[in-house]
Amino acid sequence: MRLFLCGLAAILTARAPKETGAPIQSVATLGEVMHDMVIPNAEVVWDSVGTIYTAQGVDEIRPKNNEEWIRVEQSATALTESANLLMMDGRAKDKDKWYRRSIALREAGAAVHKAAKARNADAVFETGGQLFEACQGCHFEYRYTIDPSTFRSH
Repeated sequence: MRLFLCGLAAILTARAPKETGAPIQSVATLGEVMHDMVIPNAEVVWDSVGTIYTAQGVDEIRPKNNEEWIRVEQSATALTESANLLMMDGRAKDKDKWYRRSIALREAGAAVHKAAKARNADAVFETGGQLFEACQGCHFEYRYTIDPSTFRSH
């Protein structure tokens, strides 16, 4: 009986389809992911909450309705998933620092998303700061060292 079960297992294993993984392929360039996805969505987050002090008084910037909150959530989702795109073969600069920087972006995006879903403007502001640190950390590691005269993303 034992021999029979071993033989049956061998036959089933031989006939089982081999896992090849998902057919993932980079389409956009690194620059396109950054300029078409990361930067515009980060700007939505950063522009969504803040305080402006003027001679006329204080202007508190906050999402005013459900649609504006959803826009922040959508941007956070795009940022979170963009981090995964940055780690794909063909885009990743290396599998050490680049991965750590991309993971920091993913975690910051997820934190912004959680804050936006909770409709917590103060938390969006705070996590937007984490997002800024993730972006700047990567830029100082990779972008500014290539072109020291570059101080902004665009």
